[in-house]
Amino acid sequence: MRLTLYLALKYLSPFRPSSLRRIKGAVLAVALSLIPLILVLEVSDGMIQGITSRILEVGTYHLQVSGYVPIGKEEVGSWVKKIEEVPGVESVALEYQGVCMVYSPEGRAGATVRAISSSLWKEDPHFKKFIQVKEGEFDLSAPNAVVLGSELASRLKVTVGDTVKLLTPYSLGGDSTLSRISTFTVKGIASAGYQELDKLWIYIPVERHSILSPGASRSLLGIKVQDPFGDLSPLVSSIYPLLPQGYHLYTWYELESARYLSFKTTRYLLIFIMVLILSVTSVNISSTLIMLQIEKKDEIAVMKSYGFSPRQVIWLFLGLGVSIGLLGTVLGVGIGLALSVSINEIVGILEYLINNSLELARFLLFRPETTASVPIVRILNPEFYLEKIPVVLKLSEVLGAALFAILVSILSSYFPARAAGALKPLEVLSRH
Repeated sequence: MRLTLYLALKYLSPFRPSSLRRIKGAVLAVALSLIPLILVLEVSDGMIQGITSRILEVGTYHLQVSGYVPIGKEEVGSWVKKIEEVPGVESVALEYQGVCMVYSPEGRAGATVRAISSSLWKEDPHFKKFIQVKEGEFDLSAPNAVVLGSELASRLKVTVGDTVKLLTPYSLGGDSTLSRISTFTVKGIASAGYQELDKLWIYIPVERHSILSPGASRSLLGIKVQDPFGDLSPLVSSIYPLLPQGYHLYTWYELESARYLSFKTTRYLLIFIMVLILSVTSVNISSTLIMLQIEKKDEIAVMKSYGFSPRQVIWLFLGLGVSIGLLGTVLGVGIGLALSVSINEIVGILEYLINNSLELARFLLFRPETTASVPIVRILNPEFYLEKIPVVLKLSEVLGAALFAILVSILSSYFPARAAGALKPLEVLSRH
C-alpha cells in the first residue's frame, strides 16, 4: 500500500507535467462544480432563516390566539398571566389588525393597521432586533402617534413630523358601512429589512384600535417562545386548556406554511441541480484516468512484469481518483465558503460595476445633456429578497457536500481502475 500510495503521489508531482496537466483539469472541474453547491447551501439557508425570522418576530409571532369573538383589553389580563407562566413562553402581546387607506398630500396607498402596545418596542428584544428605526423613534406613547414602514413612507412622501390620514371602514350594523377618517402624526419610520413587510404596515397605539371596525379587523394574542423552530406541540398542549371556549391556538408553521414550503422547495430544487452538476464531473474524472491509463500502459506493463498485482494497480488508480476528489473538494469548499461569507460585498461590487458600465455606455452613445436615464440594476432586488443576506454556516452541510464530492470521485475512478488492473503486460510489451 505504501508503494501504491507513493506511485499515486508521483503521478500528481508537478515535475511530471504531462500527467499533471490532465489531473489539474479534473481537480478544477470538481472544485468549480462544488463552489455553487456550497454557495446555494449557505446562502439559501441564511436567506430563508433571515426572511422567516423577520416574519415571525415582527409579524405573525411564534404562536397566535384568535377567535370569533374579539379579545378585549380588560378580559385578556388573566389569560396573559397564565400563559406567561407556561415553561418555554417568553412574552405575550395583545394586537389588533385591520385594513385602511392611508393618504398624505403627496400620495396614497392601502396598508395593514397594527394596533400594538407602546411598550412592545422596549419589552420585546426580538422585535427590536429586526426593526431598524431609520427616522425619528419608535414612539407610540401619544394617542395620535403613528410609525410607518420605510417603503410605505417613501410612497406617501412623508417624513417625521408630517401628518397622515387613515381611512377605515366602520360598520353601523346590517349593510350600512361608513368611512372613518383619523388623523395621525408620523413619529418614526422603521424598516424590517424586507420590503414586502415595509410597504404594508402602519403601527398605531393599541388604545386607538377602536378606529378599526369589528367586522373588518381582528384581534389576537401574539406569543413568543424560547425555541420557535423546535417542536411546538408540547407548548400547544399546555396553552390550549388555558383558553376560553371559542378561541384557537395556531403555530407559525400553520400560519406561514405556504410561504415556508415555497422557500424549502426552491432550496431543494437548487441543491438538486447543483448535485447534478457535481455528478457530471465524474465523466471528467473518468476520462482523465482513462487517458492516463492509455499514456502509462507501458509503465503499468513493466510494473506488472516486476510483480505488481492487478489489485495494486487498481488501488493505484483509485488513489489517484481519491486524490483528485480531495484536492478539488478542499479547493471548492475553501472558495465556496469565502464567497459565501463575502456574498453581500460581492453583490455590491457587481451592482456597482454593472450600473457604472451602463451609465458610461449612456454617456458614450448619447449626448451628455440627454435626459434619458438608465434603470438601476439590482441583482438581489429587496422587493423580493433581504437588503442584506445573512450567512448561516452549517458544518454538517459543508461536510456532507465534501463527502459527496469525494464519493463521486471514487465511483468515477472505479471502472478506469479495473481496466488498468486487467491490462496484460505481455500484450503491451510484445508490441515494442
